[in-house]
Amino acid sequence: MSLDSAKFATALALLLAMLSPALAEMSLQACPDEVARARDTLSTIFIQWPLRPSGDPVAKDLQTITSELALRSGEQHHRQWRTHVLRDSKLNAFSIGDGHIFVTEGILRFVDSEAELAALLSHEFAHHIAGHFCQEKKKAGLLTHLFGGGDNHQQHQVGTLSASVDPDKERDADRIGAVILERGGFNPRNAVLLAARMSTTGTPAHFHYGQRIEAMQTFLANRPSANWYAKDSAAFLDMKAKLHGEQASP
Repeated sequence: MSLDSAKFATALALLLAMLSPALAEMSLQACPDEVARARDTLSTIFIQWPLRPSGDPVAKDLQTITSELALRSGEQHHRQWRTHVLRDSKLNAFSIGDGHIFVTEGILRFVDSEAELAALLSHEFAHHIAGHFCQEKKKAGLLTHLFGGGDNHQQHQVGTLSASVDPDKERDADRIGAVILERGGFNPRNAVLLAARMSTTGTPAHFHYGQRIEAMQTFLANRPSANWYAKDSAAFLDMKAKLHGEQASP
């Protein structure tokens, strides 16, 4: 681990302690259980779900954006971050552990800027760093209690796989993700902007956008301004153009 990564690890450890005393540990590297569960889940997803192939131009652009964000934020050493594009019009993104992140075509069309996409990806990075995939899970389905469950968690179904969303862990990932987003050179307030826009689309209520937006606004209220990336990268513009072209085709 580089000196810069070590400083980041220390800062995140302090952040996690402030955010949620219930979080057992950070997980800068994938734990064995996380790797095994991700492998099994990935196998099922590849069989059942309509995914763009890894060589698909849109998938390649998304992977380029993800890898660049990981590099700039100092996260490139902690996982081999791999993004997969799901052929689905819904607005969604989720992770299964061991660096695997799934993003729907719907959300890729929805994001207005690379900063919003980076906010989405940083949130998924944060679930890994917070150790949500290394905590003990129940065995009622490959994705059940994906983020640890809890008294107020809600379940939803994706194909034959079920998942549980814990609002407390979502809020933890929001805040940790804002730090990762900032380290990647993007204004962390883009996470609030994206959440606010998504809250008006009828996205399932279990995302608790109202509470999450309020918590993020409080967290970011006193953070100083900085020089942020303002322009979208060539990879982002190319990805959006390809998706727009597909949508416009008869």
